[in-house]
Amino acid sequence: MNKREGSKVTIYDVAREAGVSKTSVSRYLGGRYDELSDKTRKKIELAISQMEYRPNTMARGLKSNKSYLIGIIVADINNPYTTAILRGAEDICSQNGYNLMICNSDNNPEKERGYFEMLLSHRIDGLILHTTGGNHDMLIQLQEQKTPIILLDRKVPDLDLDTVGLDNFQATSKAVHFLIDQNYERIAFFSEPASRISTRHERRLSFQQTLIGRSHPSSNDVYEVNVDDLQDVEAKLQHFLEKSEGASRAILTANSVVLLKLILLLQEKKMSVPKDLAVMGFDNPDWSTVVYSGISTIEQPTYQIGVAAMEMILRRIDGQVSPAQTVAYQAKLNIRETTPFIQKP
Repeated sequence: MNKREGSKVTIYDVAREAGVSKTSVSRYLGGRYDELSDKTRKKIELAISQMEYRPNTMARGLKSNKSYLIGIIVADINNPYTTAILRGAEDICSQNGYNLMICNSDNNPEKERGYFEMLLSHRIDGLILHTTGGNHDMLIQLQEQKTPIILLDRKVPDLDLDTVGLDNFQATSKAVHFLIDQNYERIAFFSEPASRISTRHERRLSFQQTLIGRSHPSSNDVYEVNVDDLQDVEAKLQHFLEKSEGASRAILTANSVVLLKLILLLQEKKMSVPKDLAVMGFDNPDWSTVVYSGISTIEQPTYQIGVAAMEMILRRIDGQVSPAQTVAYQAKLNIRETTPFIQKP
């Protein structure tokens, strides 16, 4: 049977087409698959596909006291990290009958606050947040309303919230150990201003502690750069180059945005990579495999982080009660042409 001409397909039509009860279809739409046999579930899936049935989300919400909306506020929608996170989250969201409301704060606490207020007005069932580090009062308000909140990587001090992200200490330390073992005599860390962003603090601290632990002289070679001001990036780069003149040197960037700005600047200055300067960066954007025959990167399992965040918030929405959890994934080093081994004389 195909979709009925000139009329809206209902749950009753799906049940009749599948040869099952309306209750079974309701259970399927509510994600209660454990209450259905595999045979029944496949019949319902086929009927829904053939009839192009679309559930009435508003009606479902009125009946269950849910909005079937999950909000996600990301810090920078242009960052490849964010794109992969959204793919993972959206895949799980749609599979479970929810809609995702995507908001981009541009790392701006005031803009983030406006999105908090908008999402509250839509009665979201849960929030996934890549926080700017501000707006504690709004998070407390959501907690008081029993709205589940999952933090993406960036932590919020003094609030007991679920967090899914990268083990930033492990990832940074792994990269620094590698660069030291490649015989780089000076290693700099380029990052956007740490401000209230916990990941930037963690990566910087791990960078410095690892160097100190290896008795390496570069623990103070930390530079905060304004990625919107190429002159600022150039000034910090020039300072490091002058400070490390005559030494084999490398720069580790805290994310792919900083990495891109640095690469553009190096090309503008016609500097040779890795001859003049070795480069390694957090994240693994697609273009990193083709520039300089491949840039060494610290790869995060970003798609899986998005999946895990959505799965966790759905469990909370379904009533899971337990202490706040932290899921920290391990990073993978992609060693390419920009960080060769340095032969000592």
